[in-house]
Amino acid sequence: MTLTKLKAKNQLTIPSEIVKKLRLRANELFAVDVEANCIKLTPVEVEPRYAPEELEAIDRIVEREKRHAKPRKAGKEFLDYVKKLAP
Repeated sequence: MTLTKLKAKNQLTIPSEIVKKLRLRANELFAVDVEANCIKLTPVEVEPRYAPEELEAIDRIVEREKRHAKPRKAGKEFLDYVKKLAP
């Protein structure tokens, strides 16, 4: 058994022998669960919601729409504008 310490910002360091054994990489994502009195970390892969081509298309739409945008002041003017948009 290897010990590790919970740091001030709720961070744990996974010991290097475990990282090597499981072939973990930097920025790996984990599902975190509690089972009985144990913390379970399971490496997961997350599929992007959009393909790169779709993200580029969204960026083009946003850029195009920005040209038609009318600035709104914070406060009553903005709230009135949002109320008009709501169904």
